[in-house]
Formats: sequence, C-alpha cells, structure tokens
Amino acid sequence: MYTRYELWVTLYRKFLNHLKEYCSCSTHSLAPSLDNRCVIRGMHSGTDGWHMYRNALLLEYRKHRQRLAKREQLELAREMIAAREIAQHCRSNNRTYSELRELEALDNGRPLSFVQRIFLENRYIFEAIAKHIRTAELLTDVRVNPSLEQLNVGKCNLQPETLRRLTEYVLESEYCGLVHIYTDASKSPDGQCGIGVYDETNEVRIAVQLKLDTSIMTAETLAIKVAMQHIAERSIHRAVLLTDSQAACTFLKKNRNSRYRNAVANEILELARTFQVAIQWIPGHVEVSGNQIADELSRAALANGTERLENDIFIHDAISYFEERQASKINKWYQEYIRLKGKSLKQLCGEDDDSAHSYYAL
Repeated sequence: MYTRYELWVTLYRKFLNHLKEYCSCSTHSLAPSLDNRCVIRGMHSGTDGWHMYRNALLLEYRKHRQRLAKREQLELAREMIAAREIAQHCRSNNRTYSELRELEALDNGRPLSFVQRIFLENRYIFEAIAKHIRTAELLTDVRVNPSLEQLNVGKCNLQPETLRRLTEYVLESEYCGLVHIYTDASKSPDGQCGIGVYDETNEVRIAVQLKLDTSIMTAETLAIKVAMQHIAERSIHRAVLLTDSQAACTFLKKNRNSRYRNAVANEILELARTFQVAIQWIPGHVEVSGNQIADELSRAALANGTERLENDIFIHDAISYFEERQASKINKWYQEYIRLKGKSLKQLCGEDDDSAHSYYAL
C-alpha cells in the first residue's frame, strides 16, 4: 500500500549507521582521561538533539502515510463511480458499451483510460449484466399476481395453518386443472445461490447452482426463467408457476407494463404468453408440499458437484459486487492502519533496540 515505505526505511537505517559510525570514531579518539569523560558526558547530554530529529522524522513519515491513505480512499471512490457508470452503459447496451467490448480486439499500443482499465479488469461481471430492450407492445395479457386476492391482511398477521389452507383453496379453485410448477431459490452465507424447480404434475425436479453470485431476488427470478424453459422444452400449455418471492413477481409485473424491459423478464413474459402460463405468488414456509420440495431442491443445489448454470445478473448485483470488494479493501487498509498505529519508525524497520541505540553506551 505504501509505495514509498522502502524509501523511509532506507533513510532511517542510513541515518542510524552514520550516527553510530560518528559516535564510534569519537569514542576511539578519546583517551580515558578526566577531560575525555567530560566530553563523553557532553555527548550523552547531546542526545536531546537526536530525539528532536527522530521525532521530526517520525512526524513527517506519519504525514506521508496519511497522504497515502487519503489517496487510497480517493482511488476507491473513483473506482466505485466508474463501475456504476459502466454498469449503466452495459444495461442500456449503448454505443459506449459496444466500444468497451471492442477494446480487446484493438492493439494500437495506446494507454488505456481509467474507465477502460476498470472494464477490462472486471469484464466478466459487466458482460453478465442483463440488458434492457425496447419492445413494440406491452404484455399486459400475461397473468402475474404478486399477492393472493383473498389475502386482505399482511402475511405476518396470520397463522401458518391459515395461510396454508388459503393457498390450497386458491390452487384448487382458480388454478384447478392447470399444471402446477413450484420455484424457489436459496443463498449460502458465502453468497452462492441455488435454484430449485418442482413440476408437481409431471414429477420433474430440477436443482442447479448459479455460477455468478446474485441477490436472492435475482435468483428467484432466474428460477422462474428455468421453469419457463422447462415448460418450453416439454411444450406444456396451461400451467401456473408458483413462487414465494413477492419481489420477483412485482419485478415481472412492472416489466409487463413497460415497453422498455429487462431481457430476462422479457424472455419469461414472452414464454408465459406463448404457453398460456400464469405466475402466482404464494406464502412460503407454510407447509405447502410443492413449495417445500422446491425449497429442498434449491438448498440441495448449493452442495458441491451440483450442475452450475451460466447466469445473467442484474445491475444491482454488479454494484453490490463492487461495493463488497471496496468494503474488503477498506477493511484491509484499516487493519493495516491499526497494526502500524503507534509504532515508531524503528519498530517498523525491525531494528533491535540495542543496536539502534548502541551509541548510548559510551
């Protein structure tokens, strides 16, 4: 971190060597007489000058470290701002993003700009961001319900048994005769995400692990996408996708009502229209059997050796990635600052106390 640390160490050691050499020469040239002892006492009393010089050196060194720390914080802020700006261009899939993608193909020897360097260092993250696309028509005919119509109060105000019965009633009344497909997602403490899809009607179970870390909302949305792909592969018509993520349902409903849509949401909604699929939120963890199986599949997907799926990420996932990385760098810098705080330059150089002050023993 401290680019000029070695310089300060070298200067400090050279200063000590010169001072020890000077004191050594003065000692040998003095005879053990009364006058010599007076001179030696004078040299002992002259150590105040050494302390003043050492303190000034330490003060300048600490000021230098503070300047470097501020520079490091500025660099982190610049990187975060650049990452946000690049992520916006990637999501918009505009001309700037196209120019950034062509960087690797250019070999003209010109130095890269700061933004170009950030893009190339994190290319796989930026290119994984789901693009926004413009469409000619709305998809309001696709049924997306982020709530149960019969649920007039909040989920937290009802007992799990009541919620379970309400869910079963909706499935047996509104969605009777449709193929029931449950989706769920899980996230491990280290950020890894797994998704589970359970086709209750056809007894099909899917468990895959996402290659790139995402938020739980993104993982839930990708689980719906995998379920839709399963429907398309088997040409299943008239089905209902059941998810316990209100955030994912709200996200899809918002995109359904817009002509400027997220590419992942657009694919889900287009397939839902083609195969006449409804997307319905249901309360989770209320002992609905299909939801429990989907939850178990998503947790099982976190195990080692599970099939890994190349996945898109949303812009908030990319920004979270950089924020976590910045937090890690800041924490590392802070730990180093704590380790060095209060130490003298002598201690940082690793000099032995006796050798550093051998000129005192005259």
